[in-house]
Amino acid sequence: MSATHDQKQALLHLTDTEQVTLTATEHPERDEHQLNELHRRSRSGMWGLFVYLSASLLAYSFRDQSLAALLPEQIMQQLGVVPPVFMATAVLWVSTCSALIIIAGRLFHGTPPSGTVTHLMFRIAFFLLFFIVGGLDQHINAIFISGLTVMALQHHNVVSYYTRQIEVDFTACSCHY
Repeated sequence: MSATHDQKQALLHLTDTEQVTLTATEHPERDEHQLNELHRRSRSGMWGLFVYLSASLLAYSFRDQSLAALLPEQIMQQLGVVPPVFMATAVLWVSTCSALIIIAGRLFHGTPPSGTVTHLMFRIAFFLLFFIVGGLDQHINAIFISGLTVMALQHHNVVSYYTRQIEVDFTACSCHY
């Protein structure tokens, strides 16, 4: 029998000096697959951070360009007026604060982390947004630091959650591999 959800939650609050003995499950191959899946999920934050850093290097190489400089005048007229840079900056800071609050709330409550890919795509989209409005060269540091902060906190959230899951599901259950 595996530990129930209440037993797992109780294990999270035990001190190191207390002893808990739970029985191992009857299907060790399923447990090993589950353990491997938890380890795989715990690395998703790291991959997100790596992809973000790679995208940041790419954006840095295009920092002196803008969409208006690359497209012909006729196409830019058809696209319409480019939003002002201050609007993109406001969206960047609202999005960053929102993401940090959401991730911090998940860390505090111990709930499963949100998708790293979602945070990653939003952070990369800001490089594209500032490329379009023409403020990438002036704001690349702010975009990079805000994205790095969000992605680092997301990585910490993912690692801490899945490490806790591994400890509760396997270490406390006396499952030996």
